Amino acid sequence: MERRKFLGLGAGLFAATIIPASLVAANFRETKPEAWKVMNTKEENMDGVNAGIKAIFGTDKVEEGKVKLKAPDIAENGAVIPITASTAKASKIAIFQSANPESVVAVFDIPANGVPDYSIRIKMQKTGTVVAVAEIDGKLYKASKVVKVTIGGCGG
Repeated sequence: MERRKFLGLGAGLFAATIIPASLVAANFRETKPEAWKVMNTKEENMDGVNAGIKAIFGTDKVEEGKVKLKAPDIAENGAVIPITASTAKASKIAIFQSANPESVVAVFDIPANGVPDYSIRIKMQKTGTVVAVAEIDGKLYKASKVVKVTIGGCGG
């Protein structure tokens, strides 16, 4: 066997042994399709967001705190709004918003030793509230922030 092939094979086997087998993504559109059908009617009353929380987590009983949400006060372009949700520990984090028809934006299942710190970019067609919900030790905690959109991101 050639030396390069031997070293490449050894490096590949080493990498396969250190990669955890638990890095499997769950497709929540398939496992919880009812959550993606929840629609916002008016951004002021948050009914769609609360229904989305109940569809993902099974309950809408949520306490404030233990979750940090970073979002801009004013988004000049609603097509690209940076959102960061983080907490010390969690088993699941979900992002919701009240400005678009669908309230659920993203859901993250966090592995046992994972770092619950997620940054994404979302679209909002108008001013609305962004909510991050984390499941920590079987309880739900949230943080929310109103984002004022000056130019709509969904064709506005």
